[in-house]
Amino acid sequence: MKGAGTSVLLLCFLMTMLFSGCNALSKGAQGAWGMVQVTKYYTYGTFFQLEGTATYPDGSDERPEEIETVSLVLRSGTGEEDEVYRSEIPFSVDKKTGTLTFWSSDKLDEGLCLDTLPKGDYVALLETVYDTGDIHLWGLKDGTGRKGKDPEAPIDYYTLPYRHGRRHVTTEFQSFGDLMTLVFHIKRSRLPSDIYDIVVDPGHGGKDPGAQSGGYRESDVVLDIGKKLADVLESAGYKVLLTRDGTEDPNVNMAYTEYDKDGRVNLTCGSRAKLALSLHLNYNAHSNQNGVQIYRANKAGNDYAKALADALVDATALEYSTMGGRSTQGVYVKTFTNGDIREAQSKARKKGYTFYNISTSTDYYFMVREYGCIATGAYVDGRNPDYGTNEYRNYHQGVESCLCELGFLSKEHDRQVLLNDQRGIARALTRAVDDYIAALHENQGPQTADLLAKETL
Repeated sequence: MKGAGTSVLLLCFLMTMLFSGCNALSKGAQGAWGMVQVTKYYTYGTFFQLEGTATYPDGSDERPEEIETVSLVLRSGTGEEDEVYRSEIPFSVDKKTGTLTFWSSDKLDEGLCLDTLPKGDYVALLETVYDTGDIHLWGLKDGTGRKGKDPEAPIDYYTLPYRHGRRHVTTEFQSFGDLMTLVFHIKRSRLPSDIYDIVVDPGHGGKDPGAQSGGYRESDVVLDIGKKLADVLESAGYKVLLTRDGTEDPNVNMAYTEYDKDGRVNLTCGSRAKLALSLHLNYNAHSNQNGVQIYRANKAGNDYAKALADALVDATALEYSTMGGRSTQGVYVKTFTNGDIREAQSKARKKGYTFYNISTSTDYYFMVREYGCIATGAYVDGRNPDYGTNEYRNYHQGVESCLCELGFLSKEHDRQVLLNDQRGIARALTRAVDDYIAALHENQGPQTADLLAKETL
């Protein structure tokens, strides 16, 4: 804890909550079913997610099949005025085993946004409402199996800059006598020198030119745009990591250095940034295809990607791609197909390594999948001799990344925009980031907004 005073206050609060007369598990607090078990927790971009279970013992007065709603709640006190977050969350019940399974959101970029929490200390509780009208509150027990000073154990998160300034968010499973729950600590903080807000990731580079058309190389064009984007983002107050700046060795094929210790995957994940924009250009010599395609993670929603696509179309002469398979206008998802899996299995056999556990729900593009760490199923562990290792594949703080296909280098109209309006593209993407972050704060609850408004800037 961050001091004896805070510890005593939270202890009093938790005791009051769990032993109150409003069916708050007064007997459960002393029994095996007084706390639910958190089996997994992580961040994706600005969002905190958790998963867990609770098993009701035989003979229990409570029956999990009678649960109507489950909610995740953050409070600093016992009253509604002390509640900074509440959200009904998905759950399932196994009647045979008497097990409740819960998860905080169906999408990676929904639920508890850490950037909207006001400074202070808050306990997290699970609330179950039964068809009888009873309301039970549960403490959260650490069931992740992490030991000692495992670097993945606590969330150690720094918010993006906004009107109320930056915050440092940490979590811990705190014991209060026989009780335990997850505690959030939020305080004002400067951003450490090795932590970033946003990653700008110009694709290809070195000996890898990417697409080529009209005498231009994708690697050169996206590098020019990436540098301008980094400048505009920094002017807007963000701390930016550029994964390459053009000084890379022209004799090195960067398609095979992505997982080096200083490759774009480990640079991005190690930056602890919240958002990433991986810049690329499309090419199709046999069609009249053109336009913007923004690829998001399969398990994410459309908000971030849609903001990027809309801004590019609204502020430049680029258009939405008309290619089929889009999630919504300008937004796409690409996962492994059965054909992709068979091809990858064949390559693994030829190279003599065990095939990765890939399915048709696995994100195909590495800059979407690997940058998101465990949230998006990062898996590259070095077994393929052509590549290195994603040292952060099991890391629990992932970057929300979009692959931005800004246009088709093979299409004359797109190519002229990509060459001649690079500053406009950079401004459009920066505006999209601003709008996305602003929307996160506008969607917070009124109580949280009031608390933030009262803080001294």
